[in-house]
Order: sequence, then C-alpha cells, then structure tokens
Amino acid sequence: MERLITWIQAYLSDKEALEQAQRIDELRKAFLAHFGELEALRRKEITLLQFKKTLDHKTKSKHQIHGKKTNIWGFSGFSGQMFFNQIYNQAAYVDMTAELTDAFLEAVQISPDQTHDSWTQDKLAGFADVIRQTQKVALEKGYPPQKCASIKFTTFFLSFFWGLQDLEHYPIYYKAAREALTYFGYDPDGRDKPFDSSAYLRFTRCLRTLRDEMSRLTDKVWSVPEVQHFLFYVSRRLEDTEMIESGDTGNLRESRAAQRLVRLLREHNFIVSYAEEVESVPDDVPEEFRNKIIWRFAGTEGETTCAYVFVWDMPSEYICTVYEENEEGFLRRLHSIEAEDERTFLTKLHVYLSRKGDERRQYTLGDAAVDTYLERETLEEWLDILYERKQMIIYGPPGTGKTYTAQRLARIMTQSERRIYLVQFHPSYTYEEFIEGVRPEVAEDESGAAHMNVTVRPGIFLELCNEALKQENRDCAYVLIIDEMNRANTAKVFGELLYALEYRNSAVPLPYSKSKMVVPDNIYIIGTMNTTDRSLAQLDFALRRRFPAIYVSSSESEQILRKYLEEHHSDMAWVARLVRRVNDRIGNPDFFLGHSYFMNRSLTPQKLRRIWKYEVIPYLEEYFAYEPERVREFDLEALLDDEGDTSDD
Repeated sequence: MERLITWIQAYLSDKEALEQAQRIDELRKAFLAHFGELEALRRKEITLLQFKKTLDHKTKSKHQIHGKKTNIWGFSGFSGQMFFNQIYNQAAYVDMTAELTDAFLEAVQISPDQTHDSWTQDKLAGFADVIRQTQKVALEKGYPPQKCASIKFTTFFLSFFWGLQDLEHYPIYYKAAREALTYFGYDPDGRDKPFDSSAYLRFTRCLRTLRDEMSRLTDKVWSVPEVQHFLFYVSRRLEDTEMIESGDTGNLRESRAAQRLVRLLREHNFIVSYAEEVESVPDDVPEEFRNKIIWRFAGTEGETTCAYVFVWDMPSEYICTVYEENEEGFLRRLHSIEAEDERTFLTKLHVYLSRKGDERRQYTLGDAAVDTYLERETLEEWLDILYERKQMIIYGPPGTGKTYTAQRLARIMTQSERRIYLVQFHPSYTYEEFIEGVRPEVAEDESGAAHMNVTVRPGIFLELCNEALKQENRDCAYVLIIDEMNRANTAKVFGELLYALEYRNSAVPLPYSKSKMVVPDNIYIIGTMNTTDRSLAQLDFALRRRFPAIYVSSSESEQILRKYLEEHHSDMAWVARLVRRVNDRIGNPDFFLGHSYFMNRSLTPQKLRRIWKYEVIPYLEEYFAYEPERVREFDLEALLDDEGDTSDD
C-alpha cells in the first residue's frame, strides 16, 4: 500500500505528466468525433480492406506533446495494425474476407447487457477460432507459415475497438498497464501467456479494483482512463533497477553475472526494470528455446519498451544467442556469442551493442525533407503511396534527384542501409539476372578433369524475397530501388513477377528451378525513370497499372535548387533564375535541366562555367541534334549578361 501511495503522490505532483494525460484525452476525443469508419463498415459502405487502410492512416499519426512526438493510441505496432494486416492477408489468400468481416463486426460489437463482462471472454474465443480456421485453410493452400497471425494479439486487438466505443467500461489491454498492475500486486497472473480468453476479464476487474482503491486513498474520484494514464506513468518510470530489486520482481537479483549484464546494458542506454530467469513450458516455446536457460531483461530504451532475452546453452560455457523482444512480445534474433570466459563474453556483447547503437537513431521524414529539400507533406504523401501500393515509379528529367529521393524514402521505410538494395537496368538486363536463370560452372571430378556444369541460380530479386521471408526478418521492411527502370525490356525482365506483385504472398512457379516464388508484404519497390530515355507511356501497360507514377516537376526541381542556394550559396541565388530561363527556352519539360547539376558545395561562378561547358552544353547538343544552331541560344556568357551583375568574386 505504501508503494501505491508513494507513486500516486509522485504522479499528482508531476505537472507535465498530468498535462500530457489531459492532452492525450483531448486528442482522443477529437479523433473519436471524426471516426465514423466502423459504422460505415457495419452499413457496408466500405470494405474491410478500406477500413483497415483508413484506420492505419489515422492511428499512426503522432502529435507533439511537451516537445515529444506521441502516438495517442499505440495501435500501429505488432499487436494492432500488424496483426490486422496479418489476419486480413491470410483471409484474402483463401477468399475468406467476407467471413472475417462478419466475425470482426460480431466480435467488436459491445454486448447490450453490460451488467456482466463475461461476454468479452466469448467474443475473444469466437474471434480467435475464426482466425485459426482461416489460418488452417491458408496453410493448406500454401500460405507461408511465417506470415500467419499470432493468436496472442487477439486480446489487445479487440480491446482497442471496444475502447473506441467506451473507454470507461472497456479499457484497452495495454502491456504497460498490465506490467504496472503486476508491480503493484493487483494482477498476480499478469505475465504474458499463450492466448487466454479470460485474461481481459481479469485485467478489467483489476483495473476497477485499483481505481476504487486510488479513489479511497486520495479523496478523488478516478476514472478508468485516468488510472490507465497513471499506470503508464509508473511503467515508464520504472527505470531504476534498485526500485524493482527491492520488490518481488526479478529472480536474478542474487546473480552477479546477471547484474553485470544489467550494468552493461545500462551503459548502452537500456534501463533494466526487472531481470528474471524464465521457466518456460516446452509446448509454449520454439524448438531452439527448449532445454535452454533463458534470462530476460525487460526495460526501456529511450521511449521504447522492450526486453533483451539471452538463451544460454550453458551460462558457465558462455555460449549464448541474444534476442530482442518488442513491446508486444515478438522475438527477433540479434546475435550469437561464443566466448571462453565472462570477460570475453561481455567484451563481445559490448562491441555488438555499440554497433547496434550506431544504427539505432531513427531516420525521419524531417531528416529526408532536410536532405532532399522537398516539402515534408510531399514526402509523406509519396510514402503513403509506397506503403499502400508496395511499389511505385519516380520519373522526371535527368538531374532531378529521383534516385537520391528514392534512397531517402527507403531509409525511412527500412531504418537500415543493409535492407536497401539497388540495381540499375540497362538494355541488356535479363530475367535471368533479376529473377533466376542458369549459370555455367566449371567443376573438377575425382580424377582432376574439369568439366562444365549448368546450375540454376537465383537473381537479385529472388534472393531478396528469400531473405525477407525469413522468420527473423518478417517484420522488417526491405526496399529494392530499380534505377533507370525504363531502359530495360521490363515485360521480359519481370516475367511472372507482374502477377506476384499484385497478389502478394501467392506462390508463383518458376520456369528454371520449378520452385515457387513468394513476394512478401515487407518488400517495397521504387523504380526511377528518366523521361529523356523513354516515356512512361512506352512501358508495358500491365507494369504501369501496378506501379503508381510520381512525377518530379520542373517547379519542384527549381524550388529545391532555390532552397539549396539560399542555404549554402546565397550570393549565387541568381543561378536558380538562370536555370528557369534556360528551361523556358528548352520548352519540353521532359528535357529540362535538373537541380542536381548545380548542387555543389564548392559552387562558384568559375565552377558554374565548368559545369556548363562539360555537362550542360553536351546534354543540350544531344537534345538539339537536329537543330544544332539552337545550342548557341544557351551560351553561358550571353545568358549571364542578360541576368545582370554576377560577380566572379
């Protein structure tokens, strides 16, 4: 009880935390006032797919609160939108979206008899059964097992929609709230378990019990949403290991080796809230976890709640595989370590965490806007198109930063350079290089005689698909950038990929290996096209239909150049006006000069003359090959005289 009183006093005296809770409530009310999609789905005015996409767009936005970007619902993670995507995709694979829609609407409908909450248990069990049924049918028809939904997320998923309708009576099943309840001793069974349809009922009863106790202790009537804010506050501030160790949580308190790991993790900005040796039941864990010793360190890394899981063959032998567990319990394998002693083990872990920390910083829309000089809203719109359609083309004149922009969009999607692949098409590029083909190999037999073999080898795209389909990568985005896409015979290069792009997760037979290719949902493709090489209209129509096309206009290019010059070469801002005059004379937007010719950190009038002589004029000579006399219109000195005073100093 003293622990609870201490935390209540801390919360009520924290002005910033109270203001944040109030602001979140205001934003949630505004959201709900304009959220009519659930009713539209009930009236069959929209499909479940349209509902899912709209929900994703609305719930993933973040709001600035006390200088931090805050997501007011927490639905965009694994147990929310990702789970929704997975259950929809497996149902769509076997044409069972109608059944899923009916089951979803039935499950999220709040019972008119609210005197008993046991109906939530029936709804959860019934919806989980529908998911299992569609999953079973999908697997029988070749659906990849690694893309199937995990039933354990059902509770959070349905509670979110109950909460949208009545947050006071049906609180959302947030993990932070469950952990804080456990910390206060109100939910002794609060640890994550395999799916249990009665878990939500226990959760709501514990919340109400705590609400009544807090009201009694403070002479203030607490609402359930206010209690949720309080629990979130507690969960986020349990960063000091001593606070946890003084209680009952964490059975590794006496292990010196575990405490050394706690200190090392803290050095790398991971604050351990509790450390425990997990006693796992064989049926509940993957094969690689069975008969192993498992240490789990839960805590926070910045604003992220997660856990490091160490799976030991034997701690005394220092052979261990390290996993990262995200906020909703999904495990991702990070690294394997073998060492001869503890000091070497800790050194190797330190080296790995240092490298991992270098990659930790998120590359944001704001970063991309700074790097590309494009408007943030423009980039956000392009990202939305890529996220929704999975592939798109960026096209425009040469030098308009198409590939550079594609790379920045890819960095936002992947947050890792290692998951960005780039290939450049050319007239000789083939299906065999892109998808799969036969390759000659010279081999020696036992006598040493050389002979020729022919083997089937995967191309770059098939290798990418295989990598993205791995269990540990299934929730990581991969981006393939196809530079100068229109220079190849795309219909021949893509082959059956045109079908696979439209019907993601469908198995497509391949001609050489006789195996099947699956293009997973976590692969995105960005093609770039120079309009000088070949127009968009000349592309295969089937390919055009699958690739939304984004045009980098001359006005955008000129705006980028103007911003760049104002920031880095304010004394040469006249170059932007010069380029506009030149483009007006060229007349054909497909051949306008792009900004990248002039985005040079050491740009001077002398450097401009070299760029003009060796890059711009040869380009114009090629364009005006049948009107060579017109090139004289673009003499730089004459253009500069017209421009006015442009000093060489």
